[in-house]
Amino acid sequence: MNPTIELILMSASVVMSGIILFFVYGYRKERGVSYLIGLIACRMIYSASIIMEKSSYLLMDKLIFRHLQSTALNFIVPCFILFVYQLVGREKLVKPIWRVALFSVFALWSLLSWFDSELHVIYRLIELINGHLVTSRTVYSIAFGLLCFSIIVGGVFFLFQYIRNIRSDFRKPGMWVLFLSMFPFALEVARLIQPEWSPWLLSLSVYCGFTGMLMLVIMLRIKFFAVVPFARTIVLDTLQESIVITNASGKIIDSNKQASRWFAGMGHTEISGRDVKELLEPWPEWRRLCESMQEGRATIEAWLDGERKIYNVNVYPVHRLRKQGSVSLVVDVTEKEKHLEQIAQLNRMKDQLFTIVSHDIRSPLASQYQLIAMLEEDQNRFDEEHREIVGMLGDQIRQTLGMTNNLLEWFRSQREDMALRPQWLELSEVAEDCCHMLRAQSEAKQIEMKNAIPAGTRVYADREVLGLVLRNLLSNAVKFTRTGGSVRVSARVSDELATISVSDNGVGMDEKQVLRLFEEKALNSLLGTAGERGTGLGLLVSRQFVERSGGKMWAESRAGQGSVFYFTVRGGKEG
Repeated sequence: MNPTIELILMSASVVMSGIILFFVYGYRKERGVSYLIGLIACRMIYSASIIMEKSSYLLMDKLIFRHLQSTALNFIVPCFILFVYQLVGREKLVKPIWRVALFSVFALWSLLSWFDSELHVIYRLIELINGHLVTSRTVYSIAFGLLCFSIIVGGVFFLFQYIRNIRSDFRKPGMWVLFLSMFPFALEVARLIQPEWSPWLLSLSVYCGFTGMLMLVIMLRIKFFAVVPFARTIVLDTLQESIVITNASGKIIDSNKQASRWFAGMGHTEISGRDVKELLEPWPEWRRLCESMQEGRATIEAWLDGERKIYNVNVYPVHRLRKQGSVSLVVDVTEKEKHLEQIAQLNRMKDQLFTIVSHDIRSPLASQYQLIAMLEEDQNRFDEEHREIVGMLGDQIRQTLGMTNNLLEWFRSQREDMALRPQWLELSEVAEDCCHMLRAQSEAKQIEMKNAIPAGTRVYADREVLGLVLRNLLSNAVKFTRTGGSVRVSARVSDELATISVSDNGVGMDEKQVLRLFEEKALNSLLGTAGERGTGLGLLVSRQFVERSGGKMWAESRAGQGSVFYFTVRGGKEG
């Protein structure tokens, strides 16, 4: 994991532990809670010191925070012992003098760790390996660790016995909480057995420590104090969504403040105890889901403060098999619907623009292209000045028509309802047609254009899409090939897949240009070897159509040595 992300997540865990500590502090007079507060505080100090250790670079700094970790862990043990004794009702067995003695033992051991550089009682070896502090414990330290773990195991056993005897509906959740809260303990045992695992076990301990504390808090609220009702009120009333809870009889038994305000805005001052048949009469689908206690979603409309609002209502059953009721979450989607309508309007405008470009711009350009092609065929009848004008005019019309075609095809590729019409095609014939369309452009630069696709090569593709892709690749090849160069289109078929390539011996590209070639953000066009202009849309449109056809497109090139563009389509035998 990225070190920065790891530190952020660990810091978030410490903050959440602090929030839990704040809530638990409000119940400090309840049985067992006072020592639970100390336990959570020690875990917070332990987690914070791990973060500081990971953020430090010097051995001395890391060692200080490691000592702080050890101190926090040491004090967790007496807090845990006294917490268990108070929880199970045996706190009278622990006299005040014994409590002082218990804390004194662990305080003394913690003090030894801070002076261990002279005493060498705790650590046998301390090393900084790859930025991580790795320690090797002495026999005394290992023995003390085993003693602590034995004490914790004893406390867990007492908790286990206690949970076994509580009410049956709390027994299973309590066992799960006890099981989950043991993950930090298991990680500390692993650290003792395998010290070299410490760098990554420390991070896990922060996360699992928070989880363990959260589980313990949940366990305690089940039996002794109202952490969840208190937290529930804060959480539910903070939500901007309305929450409505019904029972199996179809009566509303609970709701949050937002739901009360929402119904009050429609004239229902009190909703608790109301029947959904009456209250939800304007919204039959929502009422049906609540009455049947089925999971589902309904879209409803309501008028609040003279404004029409749209809501999504998500209904979830409570204990579906036993049919105990349902929970409804009402989400305001009015703004979302407005945005969707705006998007729909923009899409309609785009389609209108598409139609305008298709009929009012492309058609005249196509006619001009045909006329200029006829003039170019008879250009020998003109003098030199007129031939030059006809050539320049032809280049401009071809470039404009090519740009328009690419723009239209790009619009077409963005339509979700665009349907391709694949069929079996003779690839060499399609390639020959494309070469013929670009013949004037290639002959103007004296470039040899060769169709090397053998007759009988069959592909399964949309003819318009295949022609568009080939024309774009051939046009680019001619554009970036110097006078007297060559362009070649070829194909090979294997495993029912045809790989078509367009190669040239033009200016080529460096590795960086190749990597940026198909990026939408890099939508620009370079001048050709004869100053030809473009929009950069051709490759983008071609790649999108190839991918929609189930193929892929890539390029290979070296600066000064030409380029090869590849794309794949389905090929092989027909049928």
